[in-house]
Amino acid sequence: MTEIDIEGMSVADLERLRDAINQRLLELRYSNRHSLPELLRMLEDLKGTLTDQGKEWRSLERWQWMDGQIRFWLNPTDQVRYQSGWYTIDELMLWARGRGPVLVPEEDDEIEEEPWTDVGGVRIRWLPDGSMERL
Repeated sequence: MTEIDIEGMSVADLERLRDAINQRLLELRYSNRHSLPELLRMLEDLKGTLTDQGKEWRSLERWQWMDGQIRFWLNPTDQVRYQSGWYTIDELMLWARGRGPVLVPEEDDEIEEEPWTDVGGVRIRWLPDGSMERL
């Protein structure tokens, strides 16, 4: 058993410890395939962890059977950093760890399909010759 002196820890250190403990407890409790009632209990536990971390949402109640598994609808409050969508409980647990598909990709991570040109601070994508004729 490891002893931790919490008396000497700062608020930020205590919050990081709390988050790590919450995440580890979720992993240990819910590492197998689960029934719907178990998934709903997991979701409630996960909501507590996310709330502790200051992550907020407008919707995280709806669920649906999709692609062979239960997925939950997430509509996060901060849509600059987080994406709305249907996520598995594992993907939502990754969000609690600051990883996974809920996070909006960094601009460097995005792969652009077409080249863009910056003209006076405005990004422009040039259309191929003849493309206006189709319009």
